[in-house]
Amino acid sequence: MTHPGTSPDDSLLAIRDQYLAPSLLAPFADDMARRLSRISTGPLLETSADTGVLTQAIASAMSAGLTIIATDPCMEMVEHASTKPGMARINWQTADPHALPFADATFGIVTSHFSVSSMPDRVQAFLEARRVMKQGGRFVFSVPGHLRHNPAADCLQDVMDTLFPINPPRFVAHVFHGYADNEAVDDDLTAAGFTDAIYTTVALPYAAASARDVAMGYCRGTPLRMEIEARAPGETERVTRAATAALERRFGTGPIATTMRAHVVSASG
Repeated sequence: MTHPGTSPDDSLLAIRDQYLAPSLLAPFADDMARRLSRISTGPLLETSADTGVLTQAIASAMSAGLTIIATDPCMEMVEHASTKPGMARINWQTADPHALPFADATFGIVTSHFSVSSMPDRVQAFLEARRVMKQGGRFVFSVPGHLRHNPAADCLQDVMDTLFPINPPRFVAHVFHGYADNEAVDDDLTAAGFTDAIYTTVALPYAAASARDVAMGYCRGTPLRMEIEARAPGETERVTRAATAALERRFGTGPIATTMRAHVVSASG
């Protein structure tokens, strides 16, 4: 989820872990880990592991004898994620998903959680995933669903459109939730040489302790934060308050309870 070429600071990672992971990232990561646990061929490679939400779920769900390598292009991200509880069995290293430092046909499973949509060259990343896969292996990744199926994110984008009508931040709509079309994914997989793909829509409850938690997660724990600062330097707190107010108007002032959707893609060939 980190923009290529940038190094996230500690506060951004802590906010992502505290506010975004519990409500959005972890529920889909747990679902993905259960799906991956049904595939017995290893080793497993995770690309663009970010703060390690899926990595932790995989470490708990996969059989003890399966080797797991988790990678991210950002050294600071690897250092942050590798120190989390439950990571003792994980082999961590820095690696660009567009140029993986592994031999051909090394892994039975290649996986990535909510990171593909923000990769600058998805076809190249898919080519690399296919190159390092064994014959008969699976490339399993998840992408967030469209905004219309993710009401909390949709509300956040409405706030951005209102506050910045000339040039609204577009990370939420065009990047994070901007790769939800299965046909577009299929075209990229085909361009990378994959011949078979299974698409599964996963709908889960979305729950957060408060509107403020949701606003904090998106406005301060994702690259949306940099977009806000670029348009209104020093105004991130004001924007976070505006997002909180909009979420409270839509979902109430107590805990947030709504729905969310993502897609899991399992490709081979």
